[in-house]
Amino acid sequence: GIKASFLSEIPISLKVKAAERFDNQAQFHPRKYLLALSKEISGDGSYLFENSRVVDLHEGNPVTLITENSSKITAGSVIIATHFPFYGGSSFYFARMYAEMDYALGISIKEKFPGGMYVSAESPGRSLRSTPFEDGELVIVVGEHHKTGHGDINTNVHYKNLIEFAKETYEVDSIPYRWSTQDYTTLDDIPYIGKISKGTPNIYIATGFKKWGITNGTASALILKDLIVKGESPWAPVFNPLRFEADPMIKSFVTTNLDVAKHLIGDKLKSAPDGIDINRGEGKVVEIDGEKMGTYKDDNGKLHLVDITCTHMGCTLNWNAAALTWDCPCHASRFTYDGAIIDGPALKPLTTDDTFKFNP
Repeated sequence: GIKASFLSEIPISLKVKAAERFDNQAQFHPRKYLLALSKEISGDGSYLFENSRVVDLHEGNPVTLITENSSKITAGSVIIATHFPFYGGSSFYFARMYAEMDYALGISIKEKFPGGMYVSAESPGRSLRSTPFEDGELVIVVGEHHKTGHGDINTNVHYKNLIEFAKETYEVDSIPYRWSTQDYTTLDDIPYIGKISKGTPNIYIATGFKKWGITNGTASALILKDLIVKGESPWAPVFNPLRFEADPMIKSFVTTNLDVAKHLIGDKLKSAPDGIDINRGEGKVVEIDGEKMGTYKDDNGKLHLVDITCTHMGCTLNWNAAALTWDCPCHASRFTYDGAIIDGPALKPLTTDDTFKFNP
């Protein structure tokens, strides 16, 4: 039902064997899209509350949600659409998904971008599109995916590779922006959308979008609306979060969690470098009184030390030099260099010790 056509070339200076074109696709600004949606919320019993992080949930009817400042919220039905579910309903979602990071550049080029969105089918993965910017446009270059916490020792190499690709493809004028992102993939690449567990009929989940968030987010809204209002959806069986039977999924489950076990145990045995010989803007693992600590020296020369034991399940965190974060190779929690949570499933910040914070 999707109109498509076969092409032997594309309007970009890249050599391709072939391409497949899909017409009538949409590209739009995600934040502006969300702001427009928020204006459609009437306020008649429906509200948005920002900066209200929920850290716990008590099952029942109604469901009780607990925020980080200990406030309580009750609801007849709850949808957990939090990137990674902060509550799993004993369904072990941390073992049924893995996270991957991608890197992006916003570049200004001298030639005119031909329009359209381009995604490679082979490795290394690359995607190209443009966006209006000030008086012109920026070309967005994305790629270099890897499992969170598993990238090159110096993750800045991923930006370097993207820059080289951009300069091989375009006459680059400037590269004013760079950023990274991550998302979760399920064991069979299909999102988990539906009831979070068999014993919780009024708690729903939407996760595992594999970086196709706008499309899968919209699909989630349609499916979950039908499940709550009508009690059923024709698409529910395909996305059912409790589908965990087929052989390929079991194989993927074993592979994913063997990798987790490797980092959970093996990383604890690696020795840390002695002393704190560290440059400004650099992060590394050091050993203090026999304990591994993560340290980062900011531009003012101040040291920020944290316990690099992930507060989720105890894996040893790895330094991400490109994002200046501590990343978990087991379940993809991410923390700032001074220990604050960026991404779950961890719900607690890293332990810090002021006695280790000194400014030589």
